[in-house]
Amino acid sequence: MQLTKILILFGITAAAASPAMAAYTGPCSVTQCGASGVACPRGYLCVPWPSFDPALREGCTCSYA
Repeated sequence: MQLTKILILFGITAAAASPAMAAYTGPCSVTQCGASGVACPRGYLCVPWPSFDPALREGCTCSYA
């Protein structure tokens, strides 16, 4: 029980200490993927990462479908 409380406190402290990230608003299409705007190779899709939720998105990357 005590370990759980310590881990929760550590998680809250780490979250508060990390800088707030703005949602990624750059290109996220097969022809312009990610901050560098690369064209994904044939058979690849441009996908958001690490989350599909626009508010949590940090970027986009080409991924094999």
